Amino acid sequence: MTPNTIAELIKKYRDNTATDAEKEALMEWYRSKAHQDAEFPEDEEVAGASMLQRLETSIAPKRAIDRRNWFMAASVILLLGIGTVIVLRKSPLSQTPAVAQRQAPHDIGPGSNVAVLTLADGSKVSLTDSVKGNIADQSGIRVSRTADGQIVYTVAPQSQTAAAPDSNAALAFNKIEIPPAGQYQVVLPDGTKVWLNSASWLKFPVRFSPTERKVELSGEAYFEVQRQAGAPFRIVSLRQEIEVLGTQFNVHAYPDEAHIKTTLVDGSVRVSADANSVLLKPEQQSDLDDRLRVTHADVAAAIAWKNGYFRYTDERLEIIMKSVARWYNVKVNYEDETLKDEGLGVLSTRFANISSLLSYLEKGSDGEIRFTINGSTIHVSRKK
Repeated sequence: MTPNTIAELIKKYRDNTATDAEKEALMEWYRSKAHQDAEFPEDEEVAGASMLQRLETSIAPKRAIDRRNWFMAASVILLLGIGTVIVLRKSPLSQTPAVAQRQAPHDIGPGSNVAVLTLADGSKVSLTDSVKGNIADQSGIRVSRTADGQIVYTVAPQSQTAAAPDSNAALAFNKIEIPPAGQYQVVLPDGTKVWLNSASWLKFPVRFSPTERKVELSGEAYFEVQRQAGAPFRIVSLRQEIEVLGTQFNVHAYPDEAHIKTTLVDGSVRVSADANSVLLKPEQQSDLDDRLRVTHADVAAAIAWKNGYFRYTDERLEIIMKSVARWYNVKVNYEDETLKDEGLGVLSTRFANISSLLSYLEKGSDGEIRFTINGSTIHVSRKK
């Protein structure tokens, strides 16, 4: 969007004349400019000055915002929640959210880039931000960690002129496991990029077969599949299999959740389960529980975790808290089981401490729900 368009949308948002589509367009633009490490100042004037500077930076040098109107910009910041938490009670995300508060003194920090890579010989490599450069050479493939934190599989220098692998040879497999409070990105031997969420694992061959590329997934991952003629890419996840030639999509397949969801961003994929199969188009989602069905997808919500956010709209509290528990590596205890069915919406950075999120979930529950941090357990109860 142009700076003039942004300014006009901000004015409409402030005047409460923006349509739902315009509100969503403004929020999407703002989220694309968000600084995930932003901290929210206590003082509104300080907040206004700081957030105005971020707005100016994001649209400069074409047009700067008049400093006399900083309060308008600050208000939009407060409304749209950069680096903060937005919570809604059974309502769309485009409605006005609550304003952020201070964090609790006892807190739990967010997850980070951490994983364990099991090589073909059974040896394990702990992957953290401190690991750099070459990790291993196996079957003519070099495994290395790049400066921006990806694990990359490439043909080792001495193997550049080697003959094509024997299609009948036994495949050597690697497995990357992401613990709770972890995430990681890996570039597979064929160039396919995979983002892995907390409590997930991916098993894949060090060299793909010339005629088929098959991986196994448990948990959640976002794929950008490299197109390769004559070698379809297949993903086996719990009770379903996905076939794709080249596309971008998200797979949500945690063993502790009843629904397995595949959300297509671009291209096309075929999802098969039992004797049924469906062909997805962009912005469609397959949902597998007792049967396989296709629905319209909220793509932004499905891939929010990859972009550094929690994003839910009128979702069951149990589903929200499962995601929170995996990312913060906490347990959740419900003193009243009916609380699991409470519907809430939330938009929050994944890189804030857990107290921010819990504070605004409380506010979004109309005073009905209370969250208490006790060590690594979150207790959920109804307020007396």
